[in-house]
Amino acid sequence: MIYWCHKCGEPIFDKVMHECNCDGDIVKISEGTICNPVFIQERKLLSKIVGLDLTEKKIWYFGASKYYYDGEMHRVPYREWYKAKEHLKCAEELRNDIKIERDYSLYMGVVEANKAYIQNLVFEAENYIVDIFNKYKNYDYIPTVSFSGGKDSTVVSRLVRDALQDNTVIHFFGDTTLEFSETYEYVMTKFRKENPMLPMLPSETENDFFKLCKVFGPPSQYERWCCTIFKTSNLNKELENLPGRSLSFLGIRHSESLARKFYERTQEHSKISSQINAMPIIEWTDYDVWLYVLFKNILINDCYRYGYKRVGCWCCPNNSDWSMMLTEIYHPEDMKKWKDMIYEFAMKTGKTDLDDYYEEGRWRTRRGASGLEVKNVTITDTACNLSDRARNIIIEKKLNKDAIEFFKPLGDLKIVEKKDATYISVCDKDKSGEYRKCFELIITYGTNVIKVLPEERIDSINLVNRIKCQMRKYQFCIRCSACDSVCPYGAIDTIHGKYTVDESKCQHCKKCIAKFYNGCIICDKVAGKKGS
Repeated sequence: MIYWCHKCGEPIFDKVMHECNCDGDIVKISEGTICNPVFIQERKLLSKIVGLDLTEKKIWYFGASKYYYDGEMHRVPYREWYKAKEHLKCAEELRNDIKIERDYSLYMGVVEANKAYIQNLVFEAENYIVDIFNKYKNYDYIPTVSFSGGKDSTVVSRLVRDALQDNTVIHFFGDTTLEFSETYEYVMTKFRKENPMLPMLPSETENDFFKLCKVFGPPSQYERWCCTIFKTSNLNKELENLPGRSLSFLGIRHSESLARKFYERTQEHSKISSQINAMPIIEWTDYDVWLYVLFKNILINDCYRYGYKRVGCWCCPNNSDWSMMLTEIYHPEDMKKWKDMIYEFAMKTGKTDLDDYYEEGRWRTRRGASGLEVKNVTITDTACNLSDRARNIIIEKKLNKDAIEFFKPLGDLKIVEKKDATYISVCDKDKSGEYRKCFELIITYGTNVIKVLPEERIDSINLVNRIKCQMRKYQFCIRCSACDSVCPYGAIDTIHGKYTVDESKCQHCKKCIAKFYNGCIICDKVAGKKGS
């Protein structure tokens, strides 16, 4: 709930608290949680859209194309303007005259009007940070900040450093290779200049996003392969290099999405076994974040001055039309590359109206393997004459010594090389908790048959399906690093030339085996599901 105090001329976020210090007339102006200051570069764009000079006005953004100025809420019809390609007529003018003001004085009145409110928020968040740090510091946990260059992680960075009174907290910058150029400049130059003692460690991938788009198709709201490959796996590798375990402070908030609405504030069981996630601002709203930015006079990413409401990958399928319009204005070369790729993909899918597919954002909701090189991921198994329960698993790719790595997640391997074949005994804890032999594999290099001999107590159907999952990885692996991100112990490595498993780290949790449909993210996306 957001109110407006006519005496202060500012938005109010806690009516009761404000009334204790002000006798002004207070009215409700929004049921939402968004109230962002609008900077001069965005005001210039708004002026173009509405046909009025708004550059000198004090404007607040309230979400859903609503802007508050001159004492009234106005809906700015940007979408119609954008679809008519009016933005392209002024794009060069806006690009060539970018104004970035560092002075927040125009909007500082909101801090004074909500001072007690923001002070309470900060007090609670900093206490949480100190409490969670003290809880885990004796267990070899090191505080770190997961930093994206967006406003939320920037706010968390400041809260953590203030709460712990430590300007040397390690920051991990998750470089997806798809960040805005302004984000790179902010993270590596502007933010570093203001915080010279702070260690900023980039976690980056060697994968080529546009090449992988040819394999998986462009990411969509339903085919989000990109996060696994370009975010999680890189951070996993960096955390392995810490001298202890990571107490990672994240800028995640419930109000960001439905998926995050049910996140716990502290996650002791995260995707990475050596990591605990702590989220100090999980209950904060958008207006809380912006109020803190103004309260602490924090330097922010220039993208917010342009008018971006969220800052992440510039081609994310969750970006709004507003974001896409801004990127076409300020990053036309990137958008041309993206548009060309979408058009090429649309032609492969047999789309007849390419403009409609791109401009109406239909690529964002695509599903399945239409337009991709569909692969036959079926692996057959037959009865084996070695015993009643034994099976032959038949694959297409000839077996070589690399295949051994794909068996390692199934258990500890005891390998005996004989003249006729290679015999592999696989030992692990069974359902009873006892560590013993579970099954045996017999393979001959240069052939495509794996003989599986399960012990009597082992579910042979489940076992065969697990081995098939691993063999799909063996047949289709392109070292995309998706498997690296799945292992909570950091045992899998695909970025150094081939798929390998570190036996000293692998706990045989088997989370990597069937994380993806058919066992492999490649098979998940190109297994012949037509989709659209």
